[in-house]
Amino acid sequence: MPKLSHKRTKLLCIIIIVVLATGTLFATGKSEAKDGSQPSLPTEVTFWHYSSGLLGQAMTHLINEFNATIGLDQGIVVREVYQGKATDVATKLRANLQANRAKELPDLAQLDATGVMDVRDSSAMVPVETLVDNDHFFSLNELQPGTVLSMTYKGTMIGMPFNASTILLYYNKDAFKEAGLDPSVPPKTLQELAVYSRRLVKKSADGKNIERYGFMGVPTTYELVSWIGQQNGVSYLTDQSNGHDGDPTKVVFDSDGTMATFLDAWRGVYESGGLGNYTSDVRQQFIAGKTAMFVASTSSLTTVIEAIGGRFELGVGPLPQVNEEATSGVNIGGGAIFVFDNGNDPQKKGTWEFLKFLMSAESQLYWHQQTGYFPVNMGTYSMLEFKEHLEKNPLFRVPIDQLQASDPRIQSVWWPNSYQAYFEIQNSIIKMLEKNISTQETVKKLATTLNQYIADYHKMNQQ
Repeated sequence: MPKLSHKRTKLLCIIIIVVLATGTLFATGKSEAKDGSQPSLPTEVTFWHYSSGLLGQAMTHLINEFNATIGLDQGIVVREVYQGKATDVATKLRANLQANRAKELPDLAQLDATGVMDVRDSSAMVPVETLVDNDHFFSLNELQPGTVLSMTYKGTMIGMPFNASTILLYYNKDAFKEAGLDPSVPPKTLQELAVYSRRLVKKSADGKNIERYGFMGVPTTYELVSWIGQQNGVSYLTDQSNGHDGDPTKVVFDSDGTMATFLDAWRGVYESGGLGNYTSDVRQQFIAGKTAMFVASTSSLTTVIEAIGGRFELGVGPLPQVNEEATSGVNIGGGAIFVFDNGNDPQKKGTWEFLKFLMSAESQLYWHQQTGYFPVNMGTYSMLEFKEHLEKNPLFRVPIDQLQASDPRIQSVWWPNSYQAYFEIQNSIIKMLEKNISTQETVKKLATTLNQYIADYHKMNQQ
């Protein structure tokens, strides 16, 4: 290799120094803020949720929109983590909370009513109302009153109601016409539901098989919260206002007669001969034409419309009342978003900005249109786009009218062993109908079993 002259060596050194200096200058110019200081890294907000399918697509759209607008402007990045079903979110949260692994908690988590018991008394849970109180430009008055009550525990709103819903009756208008029923008039009471079911059931030519049930499904906690709640003004499954005023200590449906009233009415539906005691895939059975009616959340509306694909005309109506006197309506179901102190995002400023974005009138309009969940922000209802949407899609108006006609004091139940209670109620109703067990015996057994669940919970959680 030839040797470089002294002058060429010196010149080469100067060039290298200039290049390095220039590169450093440009790099510094890229990373420095306008005042010359080093900017902070974006605040990452981790969000666990259980929205899938069309709901998941809508959720991802909202998250991406926030990241590209408010998040970009304020240095906030929301990272979504789909965790599976609502039970999966609750299970993973519970494991971290019980092990005191605060740093492994997300900043935000979407939960349904069955998961609230796991977080509501945790010191790691940040009540959303405290974030509201720190923001003088946001008020709970902007939210639908019933949704606020649905997430209120001991007088404080602990979660932000987001995917809020009510329960609806879905029915096949073509089947109604075939049976000689007015397709614009769904059954208003369980007694009428029994009559309609008898008319709508369709048997094979030899009469041995049922090709289409009039109604399909077995009531669970989800339905009973409304069917018990709408009686006697407002009623509850347990004391402590279904666990919203404190830990429930016992069921009350046995002493006030509400469960017996419901079960007697439901037995009438079964005795019509048109009720199918199916506990799963009911929505799919309806879409396939195997049942003329079923009940489900408003969140199923968009999915059902798309799945039917115009093969028959869909109708929706309010949940049939237990009887003519049970006029208080339905509870608000769905889910809410909870905030956790995990050592990230001091004062939860970034977390709160994202929550406010989700609760804006515009975001709630989009969420409603894409999913069927009703808007939580009252401002959405006065938007021209919302009114035009209802004009073009009248089925979406039904759950909103039902919501506005319902007593907001009807609440979801927050009790221990929620999934065991869910199946205990369902199995007890099936046994009552198929083995002809008396209403009184069914109520007594249900009360005994559910009270034992509650007692076991308190025993395991004694201070």
